[in-house]
Amino acid sequence: MRDPNASRTYLKTDRVCQELRRGGLVLLRLSNGAACLLQAAELASNGARDEMQRLAGSGAVLILTETRMESLGRRLEPEFSGASLPAHNLDRDRSERLAIDQPAAGLLDGVTSLVGERLGSLADYATRLLRIAKLLPAALVTRLPTRDSAFQQRLHQDNNLIVINDRDIDGYMDAAAQSLTIAARARVPLRLAPEAEVVMFRAELGGDEHFAVIVGQVDPAGAPLVRLHSQCITGDVLGSLKCDCGDQLQGALALMAEAGGGILVYLAQEGRDIGLLNKMRAYALQDNGLDTIDANHALGFEMDERYFMPACRILEELGISRLRLITNNPDKIAQVEAGGFTVVERVPMAPPSNQHNHHYIETKRDRAGHMTD
Repeated sequence: MRDPNASRTYLKTDRVCQELRRGGLVLLRLSNGAACLLQAAELASNGARDEMQRLAGSGAVLILTETRMESLGRRLEPEFSGASLPAHNLDRDRSERLAIDQPAAGLLDGVTSLVGERLGSLADYATRLLRIAKLLPAALVTRLPTRDSAFQQRLHQDNNLIVINDRDIDGYMDAAAQSLTIAARARVPLRLAPEAEVVMFRAELGGDEHFAVIVGQVDPAGAPLVRLHSQCITGDVLGSLKCDCGDQLQGALALMAEAGGGILVYLAQEGRDIGLLNKMRAYALQDNGLDTIDANHALGFEMDERYFMPACRILEELGISRLRLITNNPDKIAQVEAGGFTVVERVPMAPPSNQHNHHYIETKRDRAGHMTD
């Protein structure tokens, strides 16, 4: 039976994400009563900033994450998830440059004060929410001057604002993953695996669809070959030479076909789950000399934003508890094992590099611990 609390959490967060993606204003509240008005910095107009300040009765601040601040040359203490900068005198162009421009000396010139924002603060939840919405984690925020719930309720009702709570954000990812169920399945002969079946998974609460490709004969009671593959439109579909994703996808299918069976879980996690648009922004930064990790950091993201609970749920639905995991990524192994599965063997997958992706592969090995040798 569907958990009504999980349904409410997911639907509310999903609705707020849609509002943010269209440039809307939302009301974010913490369990301790603190609240703020929030808008995505990349979509905020000068007029919207002025309206936020009028409604809240306080000055706007621009929230940047810890990784973005470090890329700008300001290292924060470990207890801070980001920093706030006064935004009352920043126009949209200036805010956008601070949030997205190639890191360069002088970008913070003219910023009169900078305040570290702690984990669990309004600023922290604001950037977490923007990540879920696949927007840049740079927020324009005006804090409400009171924790009075009646005032916040009037503000919400009088201005038709959507309200989101910290508990909803905390529970969103798990709620989406746990509601995944099989929605359809059909045989789909593949070039490298003619005996294949595609099994579609849909979250009962809505959201992203994922799928699994079952190659050949799979014994759920055994330890089948499994590949968790994150969507990469550029590599998987367009044949990009900038990454090794397409080669790993095809290599895993070929390996499963040769072994007589296996499961490839294809996850809707484009660009290590920052979304295709932000991935192209990261590529542009890479064109200017940053590596794949520093480019993510310069946009305010973590090195890898992926969460593999959806994959664990899919494997559970398919009756798998033990597996041989095709991966070079130690974090995948850790997350799968934390999900209650036994990884009996790591099966390496290291396609040959080319002149366009050799630095990318070296960066994953040297800075993310990928086992590519």
